[in-house]
Amino acid sequence: MRENIAVIFDFNGTCIFDGKYHNKAWQMYIEELSLKPVSDRDVSLWIMGKTPKEILEHFLGYELTDSMVAQFSEEKERIYRKLLMEYDVSLAPGLKDFLNYLLLAQIKRTIASTADAWNMKMYFEKYNLDMWFKWEDVVINDGKIPLKPHPYIYLAAIEKLGVSADKIVAFEDSESGVEAAYAAGIRHIIAVTGDSWNTKLITKPGVYAQIKNYTELNPDNF
Repeated sequence: MRENIAVIFDFNGTCIFDGKYHNKAWQMYIEELSLKPVSDRDVSLWIMGKTPKEILEHFLGYELTDSMVAQFSEEKERIYRKLLMEYDVSLAPGLKDFLNYLLLAQIKRTIASTADAWNMKMYFEKYNLDMWFKWEDVVINDGKIPLKPHPYIYLAAIEKLGVSADKIVAFEDSESGVEAAYAAGIRHIIAVTGDSWNTKLITKPGVYAQIKNYTELNPDNF
């Protein structure tokens, strides 16, 4: 790996494989709200890959304001955080070794995530992320910024790192994330598919490699 590059990680689905816990949290919370059972088929059809607004309006049956969606979503996140701790979800296989490599090689790195501050603070505490990342360099969703596929999150992360976009390697697990990174000028994107059914990210512009987890990653190939 060249020392003049920098690395940006998406977090959920990239650094931890937590998709099923998000889905389970929605399932539990919707059942609590609607007092009706939510089947696994319902999860597949109406929760997986949907926005919080789409999920809530489908199951509740009426239109919600942005503030209502935010309030409901935070309750769901509370359940999600509890599940993450209960099942002791670990970092993606091989990630610790890769982060230690970046640290020892003094390669700049940060996180660009749509997670909110509550979740990111939990991640920092649970996974001791301050071993590898500076909190002030991390870009998260404060509820006011445009989300992926808008490039804002990546542009902000690039600015914090002080490295030009052509020197960035980004790790992403979603189409919207890949599109955001590419729109920010990043042309070296690695797709991580360990938590995703989407194995076609390799066909997206800017994606030059695809890994299931970081045990498949050879830093010498960067």
